[in-house]
Amino acid sequence: MRPLVLFAVLLGGACGATDDRPRTLEYITQTILAPTCATAQCHSAFKQEVGDEFDTVEAARLSIVTNGLVDTTAPTASTIYKSITTGVMSRFDNSVTVRMPFDGPMPDADVQLILEWIQDGAHGAQCAPNAQGLGCARMVADPAPIYRVVQCPDGDIGATVEICAGTKVCTVDRGNGQCN
Repeated sequence: MRPLVLFAVLLGGACGATDDRPRTLEYITQTILAPTCATAQCHSAFKQEVGDEFDTVEAARLSIVTNGLVDTTAPTASTIYKSITTGVMSRFDNSVTVRMPFDGPMPDADVQLILEWIQDGAHGAQCAPNAQGLGCARMVADPAPIYRVVQCPDGDIGATVEICAGTKVCTVDRGNGQCN
């Protein structure tokens, strides 16, 4: 009987433990997104499924900003959060809801950490401005992306300055904040 009581006490203590892992893009990318999402057939530099890449911090930042994956004003409505919880509409087939990762749910503690990071302002996943304080964001996803130039002098996701008309795109890879 005593071992059962000891087990119950240990189990009760474990349930009350707080998650002291850092709520930063760097930590989340290196310990959750890269090993879970950046597999060769999914969101890696090799594949970049639906334009998202999570194998490095800089690639994750670019994907989050340009593809609008985080909404700090409505964290549970963020695409990245919905993707790993309830699922989002497929970009390839509007009749299908897709939950990530495909092979099984992400651990609850990791999902909670991502949600808390978004609630705290998604630090590290903001617009990376050039010397003029301008960066790029993608408004519409594939197959015909529409880009916008955003002003981000304070490092936030940015306010729209210009929408790239016609076949012009904002040079996202360099983040120069110009329609070319």
